[in-house]
Amino acid sequence: MFPDAESDYTCRMRAGAALLGLCCLAMPAVASLADKSPRDLYEALNALRPDPSATYEISGTDRIELRRADAKLSFEQGKFTFFMPLNGQITGAVFAGRGHVLAAPRDPVEKQQMARFLGAPVLDQDFTNVCLRFTDDTAAELLRQFQDAKISPQQDSEFATRWNSVLAAVNPPQSMRILLGSLSADPQPYFYAAVDGVTTGPFDVVVDLQRPEAVLMGQPKNAGGRIFYDIWASYAVPAALPHPSSFRALDYEINTSILADTSLDAKTDLRMRAGVSGERVLVFQLARALNVDAVTGERGESLAYFQNEGMILLDRITHGSDYLFLVQTATSEKGMEFTLHFHYRGSVIEKAGNGVLFVDARESWYPHYGGTADFASYDLTMRWPRRLRLVATGTKRDEHDDGEFHVGRWQSEKPVSVAGFNLGDYVSTSLASETRTVDVYANRQLEQAIDNRLEAPQLEAPHILTPLNQENHTINAMRAAPPAPKPGDALKALGHQIEDSIRFYETLSGPFPFQKLSVSQIPGTFGQGWPGLLYLSTYSYLPAEAQQRAGLSEFGQEHFTELMPFHEVAHQWWGNVVGWDSYRDQWINEAIANYFALLFADTQKRTDHSLHVWLGRYRQSLVEASPAGQFPHSEIGALELGSRLTSSMSPAGFEEVIYGKGAWVIHMLREMLRQPGAKNPDARFDALLQTLVTKYAYRALSTSDLQREVEAVMTPSMDLEGGRSMDWFFEQWVRGTGVPHYRVEYSVHNTDKGYLVRGKVYQDDVPRSFIAPVPLYTGANAARATFLGVVVAAGPETSFHFTTQTEPHKILIDPQMTLLCVTQ
Repeated sequence: MFPDAESDYTCRMRAGAALLGLCCLAMPAVASLADKSPRDLYEALNALRPDPSATYEISGTDRIELRRADAKLSFEQGKFTFFMPLNGQITGAVFAGRGHVLAAPRDPVEKQQMARFLGAPVLDQDFTNVCLRFTDDTAAELLRQFQDAKISPQQDSEFATRWNSVLAAVNPPQSMRILLGSLSADPQPYFYAAVDGVTTGPFDVVVDLQRPEAVLMGQPKNAGGRIFYDIWASYAVPAALPHPSSFRALDYEINTSILADTSLDAKTDLRMRAGVSGERVLVFQLARALNVDAVTGERGESLAYFQNEGMILLDRITHGSDYLFLVQTATSEKGMEFTLHFHYRGSVIEKAGNGVLFVDARESWYPHYGGTADFASYDLTMRWPRRLRLVATGTKRDEHDDGEFHVGRWQSEKPVSVAGFNLGDYVSTSLASETRTVDVYANRQLEQAIDNRLEAPQLEAPHILTPLNQENHTINAMRAAPPAPKPGDALKALGHQIEDSIRFYETLSGPFPFQKLSVSQIPGTFGQGWPGLLYLSTYSYLPAEAQQRAGLSEFGQEHFTELMPFHEVAHQWWGNVVGWDSYRDQWINEAIANYFALLFADTQKRTDHSLHVWLGRYRQSLVEASPAGQFPHSEIGALELGSRLTSSMSPAGFEEVIYGKGAWVIHMLREMLRQPGAKNPDARFDALLQTLVTKYAYRALSTSDLQREVEAVMTPSMDLEGGRSMDWFFEQWVRGTGVPHYRVEYSVHNTDKGYLVRGKVYQDDVPRSFIAPVPLYTGANAARATFLGVVVAAGPETSFHFTTQTEPHKILIDPQMTLLCVTQ
């Protein structure tokens, strides 16, 4: 999706480090607290403060330290105070003084990220203050060290009370984490340290074995008026086993009323199935702007829930999270099915001016359980003002009037991972074929922001009057703007292009997966591909002249015209049929969707060789320095970092890396699989796509899955390291960074067998271990190039020799653009 494709991992990070813990559902149970109600336990945990009688003063000779995974926190001099115990359990401590933290991740990808944020591949930082929350043996470990050092507790009320204001902000999310874990049947240790670094400022160290990636280090950062969570490192501990899903959503029945003021009043009935026994806590995604009135269980019993506790609406909008935490009255039994009932209301539809509406909470306008690879059935009943039209995912079963409102019902044809809708004062057109219908909707008016740009007077060059004119002076250089176009003017043309792209993609991905595709306009600069529903930016509805007047560059115009609509169409297969689970695998669907859009653009003949033009642009963007000038975009991070690529250092990092480099990776795989001279040179690539779209339908496709499927169809020439392995490719291009630079030096000798070409290929700007098949050609330019051979470049320089019957006057490096590289 353009431009923000956020995994729920990133959504959690964005709210700050404390929310990281909230997303984990288990921790070691505190048995003595089991009799308290969830609400009472939360409030008790939230009220905990340092115990004045449990203050320990340490010196440098005491060697007090904590080791958690790859991190070591050394407390050199200062004071420790434990939290007040709750029913005999200590769950926190604070420290002020002087200390040091040292952490060195083992994974190369994480080392690269830490070096990018910190200037070195290790966290090596002095600190002054630390706040600890934990459910592991931290308290016992510290007390044991204090005893060994012969340090006795002292009374220090002043030191303890000065932390109260800090803990009032820190405690709520951490208390929620401890609460949710205490209700789990399979508790996992949890350790959280909020550290005040001397040079870095505040940062977090988290070790939580319930998370798929137990270790996390990072910090919230403000850049350009936006708050990011910069993840320095996040990775799993060695030999950690994945945790089975506690629950699975089966059926959503959503009944939503959009009132006259466009606010929502809604109910959702959700059928669930327990995946394990003993759990009672569920976490749902729900927009922070929606207030939950009640949640009830199978028998109508009220259930405890937590949603941005203690925050007023303004605080929720700016600092809250889009999560709802629910506690059932009893633990689950594996395989048990039950229904939950939610009632909620609020405003998630924004007004963009001129009667144009914008659905802000696109993925969280209803309580959603699970991730993008969790498919379920949906039954939507929508009620909305008669003056508007509404489109939604699924097949429309009914629509009728109810006073001043319309009522419609949509049901999913196949399992889908998400449901959505759009509404506005639309005009529309419809194209029907034998197997599907494409409906295209456009607002009658432009949103205010674009309308203002188009209505601004246009500058034009001064016009000098001729002697035939009555006045001998320069006329005003301003002219009135031409009338703004209507988005509806583009309906038919856009509809035919969408239908053409579907037909093209069916040759690559198989039959279109839905009976109907509804294409709807949305304000802003992004697009999104729902199951059977597209959001397209207003810019995609505008003619080139209006796009230019609205401020788009030539590149921007082509992006919204040639790529965005068709990228989102490709997501109907790649994202809505083939899913992804981890943020580390999201790049696959985005890369395939974007590459398909490039291939489709190439068939439209808008420009010569559109595929190569776009690949060239992406290559240029990757090797260009970032706006800050510190590093090229290709060094932002590896493809597998997904949403983590967006940070305070690269606010558009996801877009700058995933779409361009991702498309190049799919292109390189296609080129390596090609069989020139065959009836269908792309037969292996086509077979790979068919395998992926059928074998991984309605489930997650991971990077390791993709590598395994590529290895099943790889050619001998792709086996650079032996063993029919593509490790070299995925390690360098998916888990690595950088773009290789190549130059060639050579000499030519005339022999009785032909012209002997000897030389070296020089490889720069990548690690010494980098290897790649580099094709060499002879000729004056790419159009007249003759293939000479392939050099497997390994290290800084690689020797080669070839014999050719034609004297080469110039050697070209990869003129056919089969390899992401820069050549001289």
